[in-house]
Amino acid sequence: MEQTTQLSEPGETQGGPTAAGMPATSPSAGDASSIRVQLSLLDSLMNLAGELVLSRNQLLQTIGSGNYDNAEAVGQRIDLITSELQEAIMQTRMQPIGSICNRFPEFIRDLAGSFGKQVELTLNGQDVELDKTILEAIQEPLAQLLRNAVFHGIEEPAVRAGAGKPEAGQVRLSAAHEAGQVKIIISDDGQGIDGGRLAARAVESGLLAADQQAVMSTKEQVDLVFLAGLSLSGSSGDRSGQGMGMDLVKQGLDKLGGNVEIVSEPGTGTAVSLTLPLTLAIIPCQIIETGEERYAIPQISLDELLRIPADQVKERIEQVGDAEVVRLRGNLLPLIRLADVLGIERTYLDSTAGTRKPDRRQRIADRRGKVHPLPGETVRERGDLREEEQRPRRSVIDRRSAITNALNIVVVTTGEVKYGLIVDKLLDSEEIVIKPLGRHFQDCKGYAGATIMGDGKVALILDVSNLGKIAGLNVDSSTRQAVESILAAEQGEESAGSRQSLLIFRSATTEQFAVPLGQVERIEKVRRSQIEDLGGKRVIQYRGGSLSLVCIDDVAGVLPIADHDDLLVIVFLFGRRMVGLLATGPVDALELSLAVDSSTLTQPGISGSAIINNVTTLMVDMSGIVTALFPEWQEFGI
Repeated sequence: MEQTTQLSEPGETQGGPTAAGMPATSPSAGDASSIRVQLSLLDSLMNLAGELVLSRNQLLQTIGSGNYDNAEAVGQRIDLITSELQEAIMQTRMQPIGSICNRFPEFIRDLAGSFGKQVELTLNGQDVELDKTILEAIQEPLAQLLRNAVFHGIEEPAVRAGAGKPEAGQVRLSAAHEAGQVKIIISDDGQGIDGGRLAARAVESGLLAADQQAVMSTKEQVDLVFLAGLSLSGSSGDRSGQGMGMDLVKQGLDKLGGNVEIVSEPGTGTAVSLTLPLTLAIIPCQIIETGEERYAIPQISLDELLRIPADQVKERIEQVGDAEVVRLRGNLLPLIRLADVLGIERTYLDSTAGTRKPDRRQRIADRRGKVHPLPGETVRERGDLREEEQRPRRSVIDRRSAITNALNIVVVTTGEVKYGLIVDKLLDSEEIVIKPLGRHFQDCKGYAGATIMGDGKVALILDVSNLGKIAGLNVDSSTRQAVESILAAEQGEESAGSRQSLLIFRSATTEQFAVPLGQVERIEKVRRSQIEDLGGKRVIQYRGGSLSLVCIDDVAGVLPIADHDDLLVIVFLFGRRMVGLLATGPVDALELSLAVDSSTLTQPGISGSAIINNVTTLMVDMSGIVTALFPEWQEFGI
């Protein structure tokens, strides 16, 4: 179902939007304490209730007669009826998104008139249903996103006409079911978001360091709109400042277990995607145990479960400063101990005694229990330890090899943050009924609610977003790159020679290349369809101009770049000119000592070769490539 509303031009309305961000009255507003239910759904509930009563009577008769052979069949029937009853009851809470979308045309009409713009609003998917609680919670965030689209996105009619666009801007709100969730997209054909300008404003405001800005991708720069205290407005007096900020929009969606993502292209437009659960009343969760207490993690925030055998913990878990990380499929994953965040005592299962004991390890990879001297050491050489700790070394075959001492990690994602939560046990996945916490527990930011388990005990539902904040998790791009460099340096070869910071990448899938990291201005992700061939040269639209693109095989005798739709552009600065080198992933930043062979594989565009991570790597000579392809560039330097 699609509805298009032509909104008024300037001067057609009296006044602007209300302070609450929505029209003061609406014919479809209704009573917030009531809900409409179809008669057929009520009939279905009555039938299911009757079936449940019959099954209950059958179960009581089975128990009373002592005929337990029939008990399993009765239990299966009750389970089936309960599931159908649960689904029918949940349907009574579902409301079409059109119940709030129908209020937006008047809201946007007032905005368009007050800002002197022309806007056409298109609504699509109004019959998609969501839980009434979620609908009420997203009404104000949707209003703020529409406000941003009109004020920040859509240009004034004269500006749009000068850019070859229709004077009336297009704003579309669409909703659809996707993989058991609801996806809402608000898009416009306006001016888009200039990530570089946004990052520069963040630096000016003191919200971002200049070195962080230098290593941020375009996507990361655009995501700065979610930074608290950063505004797209030109001044604090702009009328767009009404309503909640983008940081509060994101926080509200995180509390609902949802996600928000922005895709923007300067001059073309912006699309904001919201992913929401269908309901908050009953959700699937992963049950875990820490400190002999059970907790629930919503599966919408769960990526995967990772189990590291006890004898591999020391090799898999790495220490970077005060942080512990695990390398998962080439990416670094910060680790958080749930016991530490919740402020409870760490414990471990003693496989010999079969009981839980306090875990006094400072690091995950440390041996459990007391420290013992290595051969040739005295206890005093390893630090001040109590006399009772001076005991003979225990056998190499110890508790670390026990299956029960494996490290259990729950990999969770909330927004742009991804981390591993270390727990004691991984239990079953269950559908749970959410119970809100009392007002006395509202300050417990690590919990999103509670549920009652099958045995009658209470399990708290974890808020993975707030757990990361409580733990002080920092996952910005500069931190990730710094951690990568530190780990590479710790694992690198300790041979003689000066240490170098290198960017490792590929062109063809079978050939590995490296370039000094200090030469790289930034790395951008592009689609092959964005590359244009003009005048015998490759170019791409970049920051309001054209960026010349080169490939290593343009000069050197190497394989052509892989035929991938997604490519990387490594940007270099030569004097006042910029050039992009086309490449493919994976990309890694390493600091290591290595011996460069400057004779065997040296050729135009290649200054030598080295062995990095057991792979022969060609060292790229960007100066030679630029000199060969752009002889007219007289001044350049790296």
